[in-house]
Amino acid sequence: MSGYRKNELLTAWDIVANVENWWAGWDLRLRRQARPELLRLRNGVSLICRGGTRDWDIVQEVFFVGAYTLAMDFLRRQPGDPTVLDLGGNIGLFSLLAASTNPRCRIHAFEPGPPNHDLFESNRLLNPHAAGRITLTREAAGGESRETEWFFDAANPGGSSLFAATGEKFPVKIRAFREILAEIPGEIALVKFDIEGSEYELLESAPADFWHRVGAVVIELHDDPRSRSKFGKTSRNVPQPQFLRPTRKRRVPFFEAGNVKLETGNERRPL
Repeated sequence: MSGYRKNELLTAWDIVANVENWWAGWDLRLRRQARPELLRLRNGVSLICRGGTRDWDIVQEVFFVGAYTLAMDFLRRQPGDPTVLDLGGNIGLFSLLAASTNPRCRIHAFEPGPPNHDLFESNRLLNPHAAGRITLTREAAGGESRETEWFFDAANPGGSSLFAATGEKFPVKIRAFREILAEIPGEIALVKFDIEGSEYELLESAPADFWHRVGAVVIELHDDPRSRSKFGKTSRNVPQPQFLRPTRKRRVPFFEAGNVKLETGNERRPL
């Protein structure tokens, strides 16, 4: 999550400039209260975050720092009613950002963990301008359909995953990525992956026609939990493997068919 404001004065300015009830934002930033807080952003989005957790870090990443700037620029340019896939929906921030960026887009979001899914649903309903265009499914996307356990990280809920060794366990369903794609007709404008290590098995098993149906991909890369992939086998299934070649441990790169760009924090450059 690089690119955050390091200076407290700049952080304070970000909060005041972007949050109508800025005092609630400051409480979340300082993690003063271990309770939910309602934020009313100046862009018209309302959302609930869990105090005392790293939910605030994701708000800052998505809405203040602009981690998805290139992806949103791409989505804004799309004609008609573009389709967006949000894989690893967490509490709904990316979906709400996308819905606000393009008021015609329709979003299919997948989040398996009950604590995150339920808060996502609350945030969806808090935003009537977006609620009807977001379809939320309590499943994970993966290589093969199956049932497994998902581990909830109470301090960093966005980092909860299928591969953790600690945390509260929840039974969840994983849906094969090819099955998800089969249920969505036509072209897909944008796919966002933030699935805490499951991206490797998903990309390895993605059908070849996926890369002909999708206009752009934005992906947060994590360490391979199986310690197998070195971006070799996985990247062979991707038309431009360079975008999977990491420069840091974590990043949010952006790939657009025919015009590959890499985004790391606020740095943008063509490959």
